[in-house]
Amino acid sequence: MYKPMDAQFQARAMRTGTAAWLLQRLSGLFLTLYLITHIIVIGTAVRGEDAFDDLLATFDKAPFLILDAGLVGIVAFHAVNGLRLILFDFAIGLRFQKLLFWTSFVVAVAVFIGSAVAVRNLI
Repeated sequence: MYKPMDAQFQARAMRTGTAAWLLQRLSGLFLTLYLITHIIVIGTAVRGEDAFDDLLATFDKAPFLILDAGLVGIVAFHAVNGLRLILFDFAIGLRFQKLLFWTSFVVAVAVFIGSAVAVRNLI
C-alpha cells in the first residue's frame, strides 16, 4: 500500500543518526544567526561609546545571560559533534556512532550546566 512521504515521518521513530544530523544543522544555523546578530551589535560602536554602552547594559540582564549559557552549550555540541564527523571521514569510530553521538551530547549538556551555574553567580 502506498503512503505519502509526509505520513512516513514520525519524530518518535527518528534514529540516532538522523537526530545527530538534524542537531548539527540546527546548531550551525543558530550559530550563523548568532554571528550575524553579534556583528550588528558590535557595529553599534560606530554610533558612539554611549550607544554601545547602552546596548551592552541591555545584554547584561538575566535572560540574555541565560541565552549566553545556552550559546556555550550549543557551541560545545557543534564542536564535539563536528569532531565526531571528522573522525568518521577518516573511517575512525564508525562502529561507535551512537556512543560517540551521545557522548558529544552529554558533554554539551555538561558544558551548558557548568556555564549556567557560572551565569547564576553573575545574576
